[in-house]
Parts: sequence; C-alpha cells; structure tokens
Amino acid sequence: MTTLTKKQAEIRDFIAEYSEKHGYAPSLTEIKDKFGVSTISTIHEHIANLIDKGIIKKVKGVARSLELVTLNAKQEFMSVPLVGVIAAGRPIEAIEVPDEAIEIARDKRFQDGDLYALRVRGNSMIGDGIFDGDFAIIKKQSWADNGDTAVAIIDDNEATLKRYYKEKGRIRLQPANPTFEPIFRKNVEIRGIVIKIIRDFQRTGAAI
Repeated sequence: MTTLTKKQAEIRDFIAEYSEKHGYAPSLTEIKDKFGVSTISTIHEHIANLIDKGIIKKVKGVARSLELVTLNAKQEFMSVPLVGVIAAGRPIEAIEVPDEAIEIARDKRFQDGDLYALRVRGNSMIGDGIFDGDFAIIKKQSWADNGDTAVAIIDDNEATLKRYYKEKGRIRLQPANPTFEPIFRKNVEIRGIVIKIIRDFQRTGAAI
C-alpha cells in the first residue's frame, strides 16, 4: 500500500499523461507551471517524495528522465482519498477533509470517486478482522443491508464503524468484540459500507 498526498497523486498523474502524449517526461519547470507553484524547490520536494515511495524513478544527471516505476500505474491502481479517522470503539466526531490518498489495486466494480478511506481507531471490530490502525476502504452510499459493516453517523455528528442491523423500531450497531456493548438508535445516517480492509505492516502493506 502506498499513501500519497493529493498533490503527489496529481503530479504522478500529470507525469504519466505528459509522458504518454509526448514520449518523454515533463521538465520540473513544466510541472511547476502546470500546478501554479512559485518555486522549483517545492516540485523537487514532491518528486523526491514520489521517488522515495517507489512511484517514479529518475536517472541522475539526465534531463526529462522522470519515469513511472509502473508504466501503466494509472490503469492498474486507483487513488482513494483518505478523509479521516473512524471509531471502532467509542464514537468520535466525523471528520471528512481529504488531504492524502491511498493507492489500491483498481477494482472494475468501482469508478474513481466511488470510494474513500478511513483510518480505524479502536478495537471494537477485531472479531471481524478489523484492527486499530487499519485502513477501511468505504463504498459511498446512504444505506446498508443487515450485516453490512457500515460507517454510521449518530447523535451530534459522531461517526462509528459497526455492523448494521435494522430491528423493529430501532437500529442496532453491533461491535465484533464482546467487551463492547451494541449501540441502539431509532435512526442513524449511513455514509457507506466497508468493502476492503488494508493493513499497514511496517509500511509494506497487506490487504485482507
């Protein structure tokens, strides 16, 4: 798993598109002009981070030598915005401010914009293999079926990750850890359902 900031993903995509169109990579000045950045040093920093993360490579001393490590990375991977933290424990305030992105294998079932990612905080879902620090990949939708693991908004804009069950006259948000009690509400707001959990093993990444 690779985590990119929004700007790093945009620069990666620009390098890929420019290289495909022209047959060679853009210069640092062209990248700077494309994104309206005032100094080359800012672009140098982004490029260095992309190299460190294994997204691109560069031949030292050779102009226009930026190259994506995976030539068709844009086709093989999709960028999912990382919008905040979700509680797998006590509910926490819902925060959705995309600043970074997670690169995952492209899934033909979903288009760009269909998914978002949340970092899991807490251990209420360990029985379902969802642990503190995992990344939950969420499909955006406003409903859930019984048994779905859902992002639910309750009370005063508090978010929690639980299994969803609609019962007579109430909603049950069920943890997967016997040390946590279920949450009961008459109504909840659903922001999506979990389709994948990604675990970061020493930043190498593994999906379950």
